[in-house]
Amino acid sequence: MRSVRSFVLRAGRATVGQQRALTELWPKYGVEFSPVPLDLQALFGRAAPCMLEIGFGAGEALLEFAGAHPEMDCVGIEVHRPGVGRLLLGAETASLRNLRVICHDAVEVLQQQLPPASIALVHIFFPIRGRRSGITSVG
Repeated sequence: MRSVRSFVLRAGRATVGQQRALTELWPKYGVEFSPVPLDLQALFGRAAPCMLEIGFGAGEALLEFAGAHPEMDCVGIEVHRPGVGRLLLGAETASLRNLRVICHDAVEVLQQQLPPASIALVHIFFPIRGRRSGITSVG
């Protein structure tokens, strides 16, 4: 039986700045995948509702949301490393303290790393005919 994958790896190279961000900013914003449930309160250093965005691409919407909602903690999941690098640069520029990133398959993160009932809001974006469209689900 073939396992479900939540993504298709896209071609593309990280710029020098994105690669630097992946190296230098990952320790501040990045969360390594582990099959152990995260303690979100310990990760962010506070108790707050958590928003999850799956497939953030270059991270524009996630950066905007995190900046506009400092009362919420935000976790983004993306496998496209250049996009992760770009998001890390934006998070650092905006001095965001309520944002973390996981660079891994969302199916495994949801099944193994995020505790049950730990997410207050989910954003899922997907491409449609060359445009970016999305569904937002509250749960």
